Amino acid sequence: MAAVKLEQYLASILDSTKSDTNEVKIKPKNINFDLFRVFLENRNTGVHRYQTTASTILYEARGSVKARINNQNFLLKAGNIVFLQRKSNYEILQQGENDILVKLEFNRNFKMLDFLGNYSVMDSREKKVFKAITDAYNQKRLLFLNSTALSISANALKKVIDEYLNQDLYTRQVILAELNLLLIAAVRNQDLATAPVTNHQFVQTDLENYIDAHFTDITLNDTAKHFGFNPNYFSSLVKQKTGKSFVEHVDERRMQEARNLLARPDISVKEIIARVGYSGKSFFYKKFSEYYHETPVQMRAELFRQANINLK
Repeated sequence: MAAVKLEQYLASILDSTKSDTNEVKIKPKNINFDLFRVFLENRNTGVHRYQTTASTILYEARGSVKARINNQNFLLKAGNIVFLQRKSNYEILQQGENDILVKLEFNRNFKMLDFLGNYSVMDSREKKVFKAITDAYNQKRLLFLNSTALSISANALKKVIDEYLNQDLYTRQVILAELNLLLIAAVRNQDLATAPVTNHQFVQTDLENYIDAHFTDITLNDTAKHFGFNPNYFSSLVKQKTGKSFVEHVDERRMQEARNLLARPDISVKEIIARVGYSGKSFFYKKFSEYYHETPVQMRAELFRQANINLK
């Protein structure tokens, strides 16, 4: 099936669907095919939220969509490809009526980077590339391919989808070969990135979202690594861009969570201290008093009074 015909076929499925589900499942020609399943992103309104249950590929076949993947903002354009690890979170925030986003959800035994090649026969340069890709994939839990609609990588993925729809002899082998070509072509053409940004751009909302997801056990080193910076430089950059230190940002988020938890009579102060990421009662009380100018006990009493909660 030619690329244009494939897109037309996928579009016809979306145009004819009457389901209000977020995804439209496409069945393979051979019902016994078990390597992956294909889904199309439905065009119904609202934000579509997912958590992957296995290794997954997202492919923007036509148009563009705004997405948030593992706390990073993406504008996926035609030809762009994203590899996702299991238990990755992503949201489709905005798409047009002519956009086509395809998802390939692999079986749980499939290892996404296996098709990059046999490590034992790679030369030293290839092993370095393989390690860099593997490290980036494990760190970010995704790989972003900034490929175009006419790129070798995009055409390889179209052939993978075509094989799924029109299976013949050696379909599985053809698919694995195309996936191998897809990733190697991306490496050669320098389409491979961990996120669609250049020069490690700093966005405050991304930092806030990361802290919001990890404030219990967050560290400067882990956060700097997540955003692709040296820890010392990252610490200075946060202060310069936001006017607050990294620690101040973390403490602020922890204090907000502590206040929310204090309003719940079923959680002790001791448990709250652990939940928000502090290891000692005295240090927590000190930070809390500095931030709110009252003790946790005093605030809890006032919150209970406002909610008409009487524990006596």
